[in-house]
Amino acid sequence: MVHNTPIGRIIKADTISDAWYRGLNIIWNHGENVTDERGSKIKEFMNLMVVINDPYSNEIPADISWNQERLDEYAKQLITGQNPQDFEYTYGQRLRNWDERVDQISYVIDKLKNSKTTRRATAVTWIPYIDTEVDEVPCMILDDFKVRNNQVHMTTLFRSHDFAGAYPANLYGLSQLLKYVAQNAGYDTGTITTISVSAHIYEHDWDRIEKIVTGVC
Repeated sequence: MVHNTPIGRIIKADTISDAWYRGLNIIWNHGENVTDERGSKIKEFMNLMVVINDPYSNEIPADISWNQERLDEYAKQLITGQNPQDFEYTYGQRLRNWDERVDQISYVIDKLKNSKTTRRATAVTWIPYIDTEVDEVPCMILDDFKVRNNQVHMTTLFRSHDFAGAYPANLYGLSQLLKYVAQNAGYDTGTITTISVSAHIYEHDWDRIEKIVTGVC
């Protein structure tokens, strides 16, 4: 059966900024207009995979509203699990205190320390008996870490990804999480790969992103 829905693309990017601009270009030029279950209009490209070779150079794109202080606070919450603003949940809470039972990042570090070839250094944010009953659920579902050639490589799965508004901040936070894991496990940092099942741009960002993609601004 022939289908017209745009599905599947791989970007091999040098930096976070490079990844963001190239991802926006794909979504904008090849995405499909969709109205989601909340009635929001989005431009969507499904199953967008991005491999970032150097997550620590040119980390912050010029066209985002996040400043360094805000990005550092986001990264801190992701790594520590702190929730000073008392959100319903944070990724950090799910990673450091899953269901108030498991520190998954400590587990990951121990796994990597004990075996360079482990395929079990994986952390998840989804809690089925909670997230099947509420409206606000995690977009980032899984973080996986593997050591190859003495570097820790990270792969992250997003079920839903606000590419225009959240991708650079997400990746800045993930780069700091990767650095934390690698340093504590005794390895160098490697690549970050993101898999965005629904990589999308919300309608309220269309004018801004069109200017960025077309080079008007």
